[in-house]
Amino acid sequence: MTKLSHLFSAIMITSTAILSTGCGYDHSLIDASDERIKISGRVVYETYDRHHGDFTRKETMAKWSYPGVTISTKFIGSKITMLAKPHSGYFMVEVDGKDRKKIGFTETSYEDRIVLADSLDKNQIHSVKVVYCDEGHELQPEFHGFKTDGDLIKDETEKKNKFYFIGNSITCGYGVDGDRSQTFNYETEDFTKTFAYQISEKYDAEYIVFAKSGYGIYRNYGDVKEGSSVNMSTLYDYTLFCDTTYKWDHNSFKADVVFLNLGTNDTSEDNYDIEKFKSAAKNFVAKIRATNPGSKLVLMTGPMMHDKALSDVMMTLDEIAFQMAKDGDDKVYRFNFTPDDGKFGYGTDWHPSAEKQKDMTKELSEFLEKHEIVK
Repeated sequence: MTKLSHLFSAIMITSTAILSTGCGYDHSLIDASDERIKISGRVVYETYDRHHGDFTRKETMAKWSYPGVTISTKFIGSKITMLAKPHSGYFMVEVDGKDRKKIGFTETSYEDRIVLADSLDKNQIHSVKVVYCDEGHELQPEFHGFKTDGDLIKDETEKKNKFYFIGNSITCGYGVDGDRSQTFNYETEDFTKTFAYQISEKYDAEYIVFAKSGYGIYRNYGDVKEGSSVNMSTLYDYTLFCDTTYKWDHNSFKADVVFLNLGTNDTSEDNYDIEKFKSAAKNFVAKIRATNPGSKLVLMTGPMMHDKALSDVMMTLDEIAFQMAKDGDDKVYRFNFTPDDGKFGYGTDWHPSAEKQKDMTKELSEFLEKHEIVK
């Protein structure tokens, strides 16, 4: 069993692609452990027995819990197929840097493979990038590998920046494709429409995501004032959600910038202990700093808070940033997203819409450039 986290970037080359579901074709599976496949995120690699007709052989799969996991490769050939566990959820696919389309290993289908591209120029080098759109704690997604009628090529390209996003449903993209009258559905969640993904694209950044809807630093949405026994602070050291089997290697990814957007669920329903929140936030930020000693930290308030809750979270983060600066840490920044007033519409359960997320990206980008936080 392997416990590695592979982080990556991809070169995009222009061509034509067609996405469709299909039954695969007779070429050997290139499994998730192949060095020519780059996988970014809090990912665990596991070996399993895969049946190939009348024989069985050991293969390696990648599995994860959090959104934004990205899988990419380059290949020479006319066709490439992705294999995954049925019901793994939705992915956004780009072939040769265009033809962006959402595909799904859905809850109503037992499909374990989808053709990502077909009828390409078989003599050209092509690229494919697949981004996980959902939260995977329920779906427990698995990526098994690629099949192609040609061959994969290792991509040695490095991104310009490295970003690390720690957050809640806002970072996950909860409900960006829905409206305020709807309740949660995986079809309306899309990480690629969030400020986190868009900022990463804008600044050519590799990224990893540690985010979970409804969870806070000390208290989850609607929980008791005393706090939640499992929260983002307790999950931080583990690769998978609510699974202590795999410790996350904090040294596996050296972020240039860490973005923290928590506090919305801690203060939900006006039933929180501000002193407990302050203490937990101070300790969690200290832990983030200890595990990311060279990174710039951006402590953010989200757009879903208003009034007293917003004031309390702003004050708490201001105090933490001030004390860290006083202690000699000159890489801590404070940023507040503009509270959501419905100008851009609402997503599911009053979450930020896709248009609001675009506006958040604009706001954050202006802040990063003003303070010269990114290259």
